[in-house]
Amino acid sequence: MKSSISKEDYLKIYEMTEDAFTLDFDCGTLCNNICCTVEKESKDGELLEMVLYLLPGEEELFFENEWFDMYYETTDEYEYPDSWNGKVYFVKCSNPPHCNRKTRPIQCRSFPVSPHLDKENKLHLIYDEDDFSYDCPIVSQKMRLSDDFIEKILKMWSMLIEDDLIFDLIKMESEERENNDKDYEMVI
Repeated sequence: MKSSISKEDYLKIYEMTEDAFTLDFDCGTLCNNICCTVEKESKDGELLEMVLYLLPGEEELFFENEWFDMYYETTDEYEYPDSWNGKVYFVKCSNPPHCNRKTRPIQCRSFPVSPHLDKENKLHLIYDEDDFSYDCPIVSQKMRLSDDFIEKILKMWSMLIEDDLIFDLIKMESEERENNDKDYEMVI
């Protein structure tokens, strides 16, 4: 898959969001960094490692990143938009919860919100209420997020969805939420 977002573009996005904190303090103190350290239990009771997928082109920043272990799956192994073909890269923190904040992937930078496109393709941020095996107090208590965080993450996703592949992914996830009557709450 060839993304229109270059390695240099991702580096600029990383720099822009480096100091975007969800709250006015380290949110990891609320839950002992559970989103960095938890393992997820599969339907058959097997413990699975918590991994994050990388957006198309983002893998270029992780080939020589000592803070994360990287691997890939092919697009036929999971449900992705039809426009996605080939490899999808995943990362796992190699020493959770300690990592170099400057090198966190987009999924970490955005959490606890997710991008959502409404029927008119207007971008919103929603609390990320995917099926986690843990409770994020920010999501469950709908804590007020810092204005700086919201502004920077909204700008980040606005830039990212200019790429057709990323737009297709966010649109697919948004439609699944709508079609499955999945509850979600808008942040903005």
